[in-house]
Amino acid sequence: METLRFLMVTTFYPPYHLGGDAVHVQYLARALAARGHEVHVEFSPAAYGLKRKENGTPPSDSEDGVLLHPIPGDGWGAPVAAHLLGRSGSVRRFHTQLLDRVRPEIVHHHNISLLGLDVLQPRRDARALYTAHDYWVLCPRSDLFKYGRYPCDTPTCLRCSLVSGRPPQLWRYGRSWRGLPGVDCAIAPSAYMARTIRTTMGCPVVHIPNFAPDSDPDPGAGGSGGYFLFVGVLETHKGVSELVAASGRKEFPIRIVGRGSLYEPLRHLAETRADGLRVEGWVSRDRLLELYRGARALVIPSLWPENAPLAAVEAMSCGTPLLVSRRGGLEELLHGGATGFSFEPDADGILGAIDRFEGTGNPSVLRMGARSAYERFHHPEAYLRTYLDVVRGDVPDGGADDPAPEGTAPTVGLS
Repeated sequence: METLRFLMVTTFYPPYHLGGDAVHVQYLARALAARGHEVHVEFSPAAYGLKRKENGTPPSDSEDGVLLHPIPGDGWGAPVAAHLLGRSGSVRRFHTQLLDRVRPEIVHHHNISLLGLDVLQPRRDARALYTAHDYWVLCPRSDLFKYGRYPCDTPTCLRCSLVSGRPPQLWRYGRSWRGLPGVDCAIAPSAYMARTIRTTMGCPVVHIPNFAPDSDPDPGAGGSGGYFLFVGVLETHKGVSELVAASGRKEFPIRIVGRGSLYEPLRHLAETRADGLRVEGWVSRDRLLELYRGARALVIPSLWPENAPLAAVEAMSCGTPLLVSRRGGLEELLHGGATGFSFEPDADGILGAIDRFEGTGNPSVLRMGARSAYERFHHPEAYLRTYLDVVRGDVPDGGADDPAPEGTAPTVGLS
């Protein structure tokens, strides 16, 4: 087997991370290293400090065979400059020196939102990839969720940033902003994302379904806990409030895993209700897998056009069915109904999906469907087969040429 040198470029990397994009980078880096490839990861602890308003301890030099390169700097100046101006001199210098030292054959960019565009400068001796974990190439909020209230249908990005309380990204409004320079191929975790970003990217866009490590080869009966599960950041766009409202009407038990601005209100609400609502906050991976296995189904009631959340793939690896909103790429994860059902993300829609799920009479069929879909589409081996083809320049046909779906915002609006 030919071994290659990879450099993963990402704003966040565990434990300095906020969401599933960084966990995906870790999963991919570990999977490649386990197959004998040399894998380096460049990331910014300062960016994590800016988001969390704290500074962590310096990470080790390596982890599970992956070589780590934290960008030095304790202050928040570099990530702030990258956000506002699209570049940071200190990040550019570190990145250039790292490229010269490592000499990677593959440079794979992930979430670079707080690193700046300079890390994208083309290099003749390396193939450059980019994974669209969110809508950052299109949207200053990265979520196409206008004003933080509803899906975007008309781009008024500057106004949206100001109303959302976010500093404007001035670099987006310059003439030089035309997609991502120097990227040879983009990877989209959902077909929806591939269609949405293609006209902006200016390079081939390949859909590779998201993956997660095989956490439970024999999920067994599962669902023994009798509850429905939510896993994700506790913010408005995730639809967790709609889920809790639905549970209050029918009183079905829910476990909520995650943190965010809604954590304290939800925790206080759980203390006053006797219907099985429990808010667990963030939990260890072992505890999370235990919750997946015990859940009747994972509920993803997102209001924004979700891409391909890692929680759904992890749940399928445990044989846990899915109930997902009809937003973004979520319905793709149902694989034609083999893994669960979809709904409109409001209380009535959620209750309808719960009723439909309970009316199946044989949930084990959906559990087997979820596990089968994981093994076929979302197993690490399935991901790496297509990924390594893309690495070698063998870009598959189809999917990426579909027109952008209705309701997406392919350009940045100045108003």
